[in-house]
Amino acid sequence: MKLLFKEKTLRIFLSVEEGEYAAKIRNKAVCMYSYVISCLRKFEELGLIESQKEGRIKRYKLTEKGKIIASKIKDLLDIK
Repeated sequence: MKLLFKEKTLRIFLSVEEGEYAAKIRNKAVCMYSYVISCLRKFEELGLIESQKEGRIKRYKLTEKGKIIASKIKDLLDIK
């Protein structure tokens, strides 16, 4: 699977849950905060996640399209 997907980017995408903030996603994905922010912006541009600002914190969640893709990726990762 590492040949097909960038491991860190995939970990970031699969770490996005309902109402997560970037620092928590960073802790789950175990990578640089700046890389997480960069990936989250790209995912948002692609319509895979959406963000909502609450005070100083920006929370992220998967869109319907993102949930479908995440589900299919998890299915692929289960194949061995």
